[in-house]
Amino acid sequence: MNEKDELLLEVIVKRRSGRAYSDKPVSDEMLESILEAGRRAPSCANTQAWNFVVLRDPEVLIEAHEALSRGNAWAKKAPIMIIVAAREDEGCPAHQLPYFMMDIGLATQNILLQSFHLGFMAHPTAGWNEEKLKEVTGIPDEYRIGTVIFIGYEGDIGQLDERNREKEKTPSTRKPLSEIVHWDRW
Repeated sequence: MNEKDELLLEVIVKRRSGRAYSDKPVSDEMLESILEAGRRAPSCANTQAWNFVVLRDPEVLIEAHEALSRGNAWAKKAPIMIIVAAREDEGCPAHQLPYFMMDIGLATQNILLQSFHLGFMAHPTAGWNEEKLKEVTGIPDEYRIGTVIFIGYEGDIGQLDERNREKEKTPSTRKPLSEIVHWDRW
């Protein structure tokens, strides 16, 4: 491996999904860079099925926060909420698999990495009410929300409840390669 390869892996390893956000605003320039990274993601047959609904108006965010599960209450402090949505029929139809969701995942990972690179925390979530979010944002019924990403500067973990403070202090772990990699056969 060369030095450049190590640098990228180092960024991937250091990136984490934090929960303690500052309410410091994110500049338009930074946000556009983050969204451009998402737009540049690969997609099945280059369908680019994703759409990004960016919430940053405090009043709209308050409405959207009503759609969050209780477990995601920490996210209400983040100044940016990005809803990533796509129509199932806009994705690649290969193998009868929902590739539009894979494409959302690829775009999301680019957003997470660029956010981290720029000095932000970014946390993708699954705990929200899709219908409420669609109602608040006007996302058409035929679209599915794949994830909701919260972005902002790191804040004080003291603002979190005890359970989330403990999560913030716990190092991120991954399964060993020997458990998930199969060479030539399963």
